[in-house]
Amino acid sequence: MKSTITTITGTVTTVPTLTTARLVEFVVVDARGAEFAVRAWSDVVTDAVRVGATVTVSGTEGWVIPGRSWRREPSRTIVQAYSVDTTALLLAA
Repeated sequence: MKSTITTITGTVTTVPTLTTARLVEFVVVDARGAEFAVRAWSDVVTDAVRVGATVTVSGTEGWVIPGRSWRREPSRTIVQAYSVDTTALLLAA
Protein backbone atom coordinates (compact mmCIF):
# COMPACT_ATOMS: atom_id res chain seq x y z
CA MET A 1 0.00 0.00 0.00
CA LYS A 2 1.31 3.40 -0.88
CA SER A 3 0.56 6.26 1.49
CA THR A 4 1.30 9.58 -0.11
CA ILE A 5 0.02 12.94 1.13
CA THR A 6 -1.90 14.57 -1.71
CA THR A 7 -4.17 17.49 -2.51
CA ILE A 8 -6.72 17.16 -5.29
CA THR A 9 -9.20 19.63 -6.72
CA GLY A 10 -12.18 18.38 -8.64
CA THR A 11 -15.92 17.93 -8.95
CA VAL A 12 -18.06 15.79 -6.66
CA THR A 13 -19.88 13.20 -8.80
CA THR A 14 -21.71 11.09 -6.21
CA VAL A 15 -23.88 11.96 -3.24
CA PRO A 16 -21.82 11.93 -0.01
CA THR A 17 -22.93 8.84 1.91
CA LEU A 18 -22.57 8.29 5.64
CA THR A 19 -21.12 4.84 6.30
CA THR A 20 -20.36 3.07 9.53
CA ALA A 21 -17.78 4.53 11.88
CA ARG A 22 -18.86 8.13 11.09
CA LEU A 23 -17.13 8.10 7.70
CA VAL A 24 -18.55 9.91 4.69
CA GLU A 25 -17.67 8.60 1.23
CA PHE A 26 -18.02 10.29 -2.16
CA VAL A 27 -16.27 10.37 -5.55
CA VAL A 28 -14.27 13.34 -6.90
CA VAL A 29 -13.11 13.64 -10.53
CA ASP A 30 -10.17 15.96 -11.20
CA ALA A 31 -9.40 17.96 -14.37
CA ARG A 32 -7.49 15.02 -15.91
CA GLY A 33 -10.49 12.74 -15.46
CA ALA A 34 -8.91 10.69 -12.67
CA GLU A 35 -11.43 9.46 -10.10
CA PHE A 36 -10.85 9.42 -6.36
CA ALA A 37 -12.92 7.65 -3.71
CA VAL A 38 -12.79 10.17 -0.85
CA ARG A 39 -13.34 9.04 2.73
CA ALA A 40 -13.53 11.66 5.47
CA TRP A 41 -14.86 11.97 9.01
CA SER A 42 -18.42 13.30 9.05
CA ASP A 43 -17.39 16.45 10.95
CA VAL A 44 -14.99 17.42 8.10
CA VAL A 45 -17.64 17.25 5.34
CA THR A 46 -20.07 20.19 5.26
CA ASP A 47 -23.48 20.49 3.59
CA ALA A 48 -21.78 22.40 0.74
CA VAL A 49 -20.22 19.12 -0.43
CA ARG A 50 -22.80 17.84 -2.91
CA VAL A 51 -22.96 16.59 -6.50
CA GLY A 52 -21.52 19.21 -8.86
CA ALA A 53 -19.61 21.12 -6.17
CA THR A 54 -15.93 21.88 -6.70
CA VAL A 55 -13.85 20.72 -3.75
CA THR A 56 -10.23 20.65 -2.68
CA VAL A 57 -9.38 17.52 -0.73
CA SER A 58 -6.18 17.02 1.28
CA GLY A 59 -5.31 13.64 2.69
CA THR A 60 -3.46 10.39 2.39
CA GLU A 61 -3.61 8.62 -0.95
CA GLY A 62 -3.89 4.88 -0.58
CA TRP A 63 -4.96 1.77 -2.43
CA VAL A 64 -6.58 1.73 -5.85
CA ILE A 65 -10.04 0.22 -6.25
CA PRO A 66 -9.91 -1.53 -9.64
CA GLY A 67 -12.67 -0.68 -12.07
CA ARG A 68 -14.87 -3.33 -13.61
CA SER A 69 -14.14 -3.17 -17.34
CA TRP A 70 -17.34 -5.00 -18.30
CA ARG A 71 -19.30 -2.13 -16.65
CA ARG A 72 -16.95 0.52 -18.08
CA GLU A 73 -16.01 1.64 -14.56
CA PRO A 74 -12.69 3.44 -14.07
CA SER A 75 -10.28 2.58 -11.28
CA ARG A 76 -10.44 4.91 -8.27
CA THR A 77 -7.70 5.86 -5.85
CA ILE A 78 -8.81 5.99 -2.21
CA VAL A 79 -8.03 9.25 -0.38
CA GLN A 80 -8.45 9.34 3.41
CA ALA A 81 -9.14 13.07 3.74
CA TYR A 82 -8.32 15.25 6.70
CA SER A 83 -9.57 18.40 4.94
CA VAL A 84 -12.42 18.96 2.46
CA ASP A 85 -12.92 22.56 1.31
CA THR A 86 -15.55 23.78 -1.14
CA THR A 87 -14.99 26.53 -3.67
CA ALA A 88 -17.69 29.14 -3.31
CA LEU A 89 -18.78 31.07 -6.35
CA LEU A 90 -18.93 34.81 -5.88
CA LEU A 91 -21.70 36.57 -7.76
CA ALA A 92 -21.46 40.28 -8.50
CA ALA A 93 -24.64 42.30 -8.42
